[in-house]
Amino acid sequence: MKRRILFVPFGSEGDVNPLLWLAGLLADRGHHPVFLLTPHYGHLADKYGFEWHPIGTEEDFQRMAGDPGLWKPGLGSWRVAQAMHKSLATYRNAFDSLGTDFSLVVTSSLGLAASAMAESLRIPRLMLHLQPLCLRSHGDMPVLMEGSAWFRHAPHFLHDAAFFVVDGILNRTMLPPLNNFRRTLGLPRLEDFYRDALMRAEGVALLVPAWFSPRQPDWPTHLRQFDFPLSATVANPLPQNLAAWLEAGDPPVLWTHGSANVHLAKSWRLARDVTGTIGGRALLVGKIPPGFELSDAIHHISHVPFEDLLPRCRAIVHHGGIGTTSKAFAAGIRQLIIPLAHDQHDNAARVERLKAGLQAKPSARDAAEKILRLLNSINIEAGVNRCQHLAGESPGKAAPLATWAEELAGGLAPIVHT
Repeated sequence: MKRRILFVPFGSEGDVNPLLWLAGLLADRGHHPVFLLTPHYGHLADKYGFEWHPIGTEEDFQRMAGDPGLWKPGLGSWRVAQAMHKSLATYRNAFDSLGTDFSLVVTSSLGLAASAMAESLRIPRLMLHLQPLCLRSHGDMPVLMEGSAWFRHAPHFLHDAAFFVVDGILNRTMLPPLNNFRRTLGLPRLEDFYRDALMRAEGVALLVPAWFSPRQPDWPTHLRQFDFPLSATVANPLPQNLAAWLEAGDPPVLWTHGSANVHLAKSWRLARDVTGTIGGRALLVGKIPPGFELSDAIHHISHVPFEDLLPRCRAIVHHGGIGTTSKAFAAGIRQLIIPLAHDQHDNAARVERLKAGLQAKPSARDAAEKILRLLNSINIEAGVNRCQHLAGESPGKAAPLATWAEELAGGLAPIVHT
């Protein structure tokens, strides 16, 4: 039976792409995906031919993306939360115009307004968590900030103390605006942000494989775990200027720091300085062009699909976003991660533990030293090859998630509230 399924991502392109991926799987099964997303990413839905409707404006997105606090440790997550709070009312208006003939609403982690709307309309929900930082565990304590990796091995009572502090902050800052919104919908108030907002829906999934984040006994029992949302690689032609530059020399080191990041001046200067130290060539991928004259050794492009580009590079330097990390695994490329905020420190620590890359501080000396180690390490080469093999299995393991989404949409999956 063909069903209309509403997809509501919240965040950057890395949050939008996994929902497009699942929508594609369900479209192949005859269903009709509909997207509610910022106009900034409307072209991504157009690329797949999906129906989409705007939430907010391009100006809203640019205002959020232009906030330098978005990329600062601690402050960045709060800025994202503020953006979510400010958008709550717009979702009610959007749902009023869209209608209620949806069999399922699929959201990313912070699609909490859409989740509340679906709950009020009694439409089943599937919440997709895209990074292991969303989950807490004594056995696999996430790295919450720079310099806290040692805390993974601390006694459990210290973990509990950290969770208590984090819960206190989240419950005081995140819940009041959300509960005010829920009250206008006639919904009960949420008491705990982690348990009631992030982990309560008809379906809750983590799109991160067990080899990257092993399932833990103290995770919510109803949560299901799947592989990275990676599609089978299809070769597409690169832009002509980029293809010509790649052909003109040795494979470059690729530098990128997030699709929504517009504060790139320091990153581009770092890339220039490191390239001058280690030699070779550098390819810079980001919205903002460098503020200096480019040499033959450095090329810039605003955007290009990494699936097509990464096999042409010898290493990637990036911020540690989960989408970039997973694509680097699939391409079998060495990773140097310079984390900034959000889930990036945790992802970087996991890449290091898998011996598929290193992390560095944002200094030319440290980054140059780490890149040279990265390129010359036999252990990292073995780790990269192992992770590439594991990531290469992901596209073939997507069917169970699509089937589960169909079951939820058809009211066939058991509903679990914990």
